[in-house]
Amino acid sequence: MKRKRTGLMWSIVIAVILVGAFVLWFTVSSGAIKNSEEFTASVLHFAFVCKDDNYAYFIRMDVSKRMVYVIRFPQYSFNPMTNRALDVTNPLEVFNFAENLIDFTSNKRYYAVVSKEQIDKFSKEVLHRQEENFEKLLRAISERKSKAFDFLLFKKWVSIFKPETTLTPAALAKLLYEVQRNAMRFYYPEAVTEKPLQILVDGKTYQRVYLDVKSVQFIRDDIKK
Repeated sequence: MKRKRTGLMWSIVIAVILVGAFVLWFTVSSGAIKNSEEFTASVLHFAFVCKDDNYAYFIRMDVSKRMVYVIRFPQYSFNPMTNRALDVTNPLEVFNFAENLIDFTSNKRYYAVVSKEQIDKFSKEVLHRQEENFEKLLRAISERKSKAFDFLLFKKWVSIFKPETTLTPAALAKLLYEVQRNAMRFYYPEAVTEKPLQILVDGKTYQRVYLDVKSVQFIRDDIKK
């Protein structure tokens, strides 16, 4: 009888130790994300290049305004106000083009070049359902409720976007957290022409989608409010 009681006691002690170790590990893991530079930053910029759709989404997250601004740019966008052209396949150009357009910058920048397959996989992992494009995915995430164990999954979720990404688990956590608790505003700069125009400059041919000046100015002014 004593042996049974002793065995039961040791089982309880081991179980308590394991639970305590898990709680400690979870607390440290979640704390590392919550206290990170990415998560505590007040302004962050993200760029998501959807290579199958030839679109780029620029996201400005401004915690002080409790706003998330999302601008969608088509391939070959050209801003006549600044004479800047955009190749959406280059995420660094997306940052430069968008930041020049809105006249705001950030020292926290993260990008991902994603395919439809990656969007599909990410949406199934996070939402447990399929979303057909990045915008619908982002809108769906805004309606999702955070879960306690999300902090254990951010590293896995970031790996879905590899290899073309600079996202960190903390940056992704920040994106999901702010999108869920703040207002989101989407902008679609109007184009002067429906299809890209071919422009010859110094013997080289470029394709350009000229953005409407009033549309660009509206976006610029609205984000500055």
